[in-house]
Amino acid sequence: MYIPGKIKYAVVFLLAIAISDFSVAQETVFSLFKTNDAKADQYFRDGQYKKAIELYNKHPEKQGDDDICLQLARAYHYVNDPVQADVWFKEVIGREKTLPVADMYLYAETLSTLKLYDQAIEWYSLYLKKEPSDPRTIKKIWQLRNRKYLFEDSVHYTVKSLAINSLSGEFGAVPYQDGLIFISNRKRKSFIHSTDANGESFYKAYYSKRVTDTLHGPLTTRYDEPSQFCRELRAAFHEGPVTLYDGQNKMLYTATSSQKEKSKRVLQLYFAEQQDGKWRIMEPFPFNSTEYSIQDAAMSKDEKILYFSSDMKGGMGKRDLYRSTRVNNQWTKPVNLGEAINTSGDESLPFIDENNTLYFSSNGHAGLGGIDIFKAPVMANGFGEVTNIGYPVNTNFDDFGIYLEDDGTHGFFTSNRQNRNDDIYELDIDLQSYPLVVKGVLKYKEESWKDSTELKIFSHAQLYLIDNFKNASVSTTSSNDTGTFSLTVPYSSQYRIKVVDTRTGDEMFVGLELSKRKVTENIYEIVVVKNAFKGVVNPKTVK
Repeated sequence: MYIPGKIKYAVVFLLAIAISDFSVAQETVFSLFKTNDAKADQYFRDGQYKKAIELYNKHPEKQGDDDICLQLARAYHYVNDPVQADVWFKEVIGREKTLPVADMYLYAETLSTLKLYDQAIEWYSLYLKKEPSDPRTIKKIWQLRNRKYLFEDSVHYTVKSLAINSLSGEFGAVPYQDGLIFISNRKRKSFIHSTDANGESFYKAYYSKRVTDTLHGPLTTRYDEPSQFCRELRAAFHEGPVTLYDGQNKMLYTATSSQKEKSKRVLQLYFAEQQDGKWRIMEPFPFNSTEYSIQDAAMSKDEKILYFSSDMKGGMGKRDLYRSTRVNNQWTKPVNLGEAINTSGDESLPFIDENNTLYFSSNGHAGLGGIDIFKAPVMANGFGEVTNIGYPVNTNFDDFGIYLEDDGTHGFFTSNRQNRNDDIYELDIDLQSYPLVVKGVLKYKEESWKDSTELKIFSHAQLYLIDNFKNASVSTTSSNDTGTFSLTVPYSSQYRIKVVDTRTGDEMFVGLELSKRKVTENIYEIVVVKNAFKGVVNPKTVK
């Protein structure tokens, strides 16, 4: 491999020996530059952008070479380094005052990722003049000009990075048993460490057991040290996202094919199920191919429709979403989801929620920059309107791969918003309007073993609403002669209530779980056990 310092030293040494040898040395050096450029171009064509960048950067006159500058800008864009992409695009713009048409679009994408939205609009507009029939650009310009609408519902969302994240990449979190399955290319403890073409570790499936703090709720859930998931399913190369169904007894997962086609391996889908407590591979998806990838599976709730992403020929973009229907226990030929969902960009990582809404990730639909998460209701004759789910799930960075639990108020997604690493984020969705008034009745029983028919009114007690994250009281009230109370919840958080008996000074704590769905009135029955200083909240929510 070419090392600049050594070549420079060799040239100086040759000059010192004989001036007549200079032309030979110079020809050798520049031949080596040309060889490196050719290698870099091949790496670029193969998608090995980091290796291409390394070689392009070794060219001594790269700042003055438009072709190399553009290749560097493109490569940095594809490895999610918009700062460097901006630098190299500007090198060309500074000389030429413009860019090739396709690069106008890439530069606009880069500027969006840098939150330079006004400049992005300018370059999208320049591209649109050259390609007036491109519908995605029209939508992206409109969305950036009206980006405030993507922030309207942000108060209802809370996101938090999980502690299982590493300095490598993590994505594809799915709840399983008492923890999470997720995908990561972190370095593994192994005597043999294999890497992909870019020198990165292969993606593997991991499992981390959840350690639940029941008092503080799901946003403070902790996880044990991750370990590799399911030895029986391990692939020689990449392992991809997992989707579970049939009560978590069956699985669809992505893995690199064992066969090569033109020196490349593709991704394929496989079915597995639990037998005698162990996962076993049952069969590959019948439409797997060695010519293109099929990956990122999602199963409908009735287990009759399989959604996935593929770069098979005949699509609308680089990767499109498809579906296959199970008829008489056989999967039908995949059908492209069409232009309502797919664009000339990338669509991937589908997910179907309890309400039969399709969520997916895309860099072709209009958003805040990079990859965003979108949703569209599944209709009898297609799909409803595609909408961006907005901030803070979507940002100017890459945000993708959402999973929502059945109630639709809690889930996970992935983003590279911190340090450009793909990390898993926990998502909590609270659709309540705040401040929220909680009403109820405070009761007690003397002994914990006595049944609920012996409940007594707990009058003239002081109630303090404690924010678990701040560990501070944010609202207070008292129960009247009949034990009724009215307590104001100022904002969305995780809470507990401290109940103080004003006659004895005794303190008792009870957890408070608020409905995250919009309700007209919240009525609670709080029961405390005096001798044990413990409390139980029985919500009687009126919808």
